[in-house]
Amino acid sequence: MFKDIQALRFFAIFFVIFLHLAIILPDNHTYGILRSFSNTDSGVELFFVIAGFFLSHTLEKTKDITSKSDKIVYLLKLYIKKLKRLSPPVYFWIFIPLIFSIITRNSDLWLPYNLMIEKFFSSIVWLRNFEEIGTEGNFGYMWALSLEMQFFIVYPLLFLMLGRKKTILISVVLCLMMTFYRPFGGPAWMFRFDPMLYGALLYYLVKSFDLNKLANEEFKINKLHKIIISLTLIISLAVIPAALSHVWTFRFSCASFLSSICVLLAVMEINFFTSFPDRINKVIYYIGDRSFSLFCCHIPVWFMVFQFSQGHQIPALYRVITQVILMFVFAELTYRFLEKPFKKS
Repeated sequence: MFKDIQALRFFAIFFVIFLHLAIILPDNHTYGILRSFSNTDSGVELFFVIAGFFLSHTLEKTKDITSKSDKIVYLLKLYIKKLKRLSPPVYFWIFIPLIFSIITRNSDLWLPYNLMIEKFFSSIVWLRNFEEIGTEGNFGYMWALSLEMQFFIVYPLLFLMLGRKKTILISVVLCLMMTFYRPFGGPAWMFRFDPMLYGALLYYLVKSFDLNKLANEEFKINKLHKIIISLTLIISLAVIPAALSHVWTFRFSCASFLSSICVLLAVMEINFFTSFPDRINKVIYYIGDRSFSLFCCHIPVWFMVFQFSQGHQIPALYRVITQVILMFVFAELTYRFLEKPFKKS
């Protein structure tokens, strides 16, 4: 199951980075064509569904806790664990743009330092999505991590206060409502927490059935068919929501639903997303493991290259290659020294 989940994280971070490539690519005909019929912003939905699924898995451990004080202690431990998991890479990679903004005073590249200070502190307190409403910037991608943290604070609190049944009912109602209506108007895309609700609900659907038995009896298909089905789902996740851009609210729900199907197949332990040749799988696992570090560092690293290459006649192709290589180098360093030690602890 976990290898398939890592594979999904690979596809999710690939989607996010592909979406953001517009920042560093010069006018590229092929990239423009691909972007014209796809919207890989749906990679965020895939990340969120996975997060919601494992949050429900964690909260299910509280079913035997009856004491209010024990529930509060468990909740605090959950918050601390999440903060330890997210904070080091996030805080480091929001600090880097702030430092460059203050030192270089290059407001065209890093935004004015006073505005960058505001974005820095809003990220520290996990309110970046609210701050981005006023002024969006190239480093606004941190909105997703702020929203995830907000969800991880509110949802477990409701779960322990209201109980599982009421929380599930509220989740279903909210998912249905947000299929047709999303508050906040234009900035609603920075508050789309419903994919995490889809993931939380998916856990209880999975828990209600013997998936291993179902998989062995009903999904006896060969590797080639698994590859075809998995790639079809991934491509659909990029293309279908984009085709539904005229029904703006529904396209986010559609992306959440498709992401839920992917996660469902991943947790059935039938290697749906890991049926590729071993060499390809190794690359997928490697990048999937480092997907969070890649998410945190990719745009700041790209802008560091922009900063140091200013005033030099460097061909665009060489610059882009350098940005991509350094993105992986810094992601590896982030993973080894800022993410992995705290994940283990």
